[in-house]
Amino acid sequence: MTETRPGLPATALQPLILASSSPRRRHWLEAMRIPFEIQTPQVDETPLLDEEPGDLVLRLAELKAEVVAHRNPDRWVMAADTTVAVDHHTLNKPVDVEDAVRMLTLIQGRAHQVHTGFCLQRDSTTYSFVDTAQVVFRPLTEAQIRWYVNTREPMDKAGSYAIQGVGALFIEGVEGSFSTVMGLPVERMGALFLQLGLLQPWLGLPR
Repeated sequence: MTETRPGLPATALQPLILASSSPRRRHWLEAMRIPFEIQTPQVDETPLLDEEPGDLVLRLAELKAEVVAHRNPDRWVMAADTTVAVDHHTLNKPVDVEDAVRMLTLIQGRAHQVHTGFCLQRDSTTYSFVDTAQVVFRPLTEAQIRWYVNTREPMDKAGSYAIQGVGALFIEGVEGSFSTVMGLPVERMGALFLQLGLLQPWLGLPR
């Protein structure tokens, strides 16, 4: 699937390709006025045996970028993948209501980690990394958890909550990047774009 998103016209560079259908990642690119297109890759996201959460998100981000870059020669492709981890257990998107309740019960009243893998690729050139933030949840009762799950917000989110939505009410603190928790490590991504000189041709910045 390819979808063109609004942004400032590229001058000397074709728009970035976002290898993700995540509305949070779209939001960040639109907010930064980076012109982009969307191509959603179909990949197997099943964790490998004993795969650590950070290794999982890095592998999937690199795999998604590679799949899309292969069919788009000489184009910059960006991909990311996010998961929540507690006690080295990976918490991906819930499969149903009870799974969401289970995850929220695990993370309430304590700290957990959010890992986002990032990959930027063009042909054989690849830049990738993992960024991690720590989130502390307030103690929650079962009634509060089930009320939140009934809002349906948790159902398509890693770890069963959205920091940019109703889930923010339950968060006591964040150590690290807020944007990483949302699914895109904007601070480190921006530093990489500046290092590579990509923002100048995309946004028409003075050289």
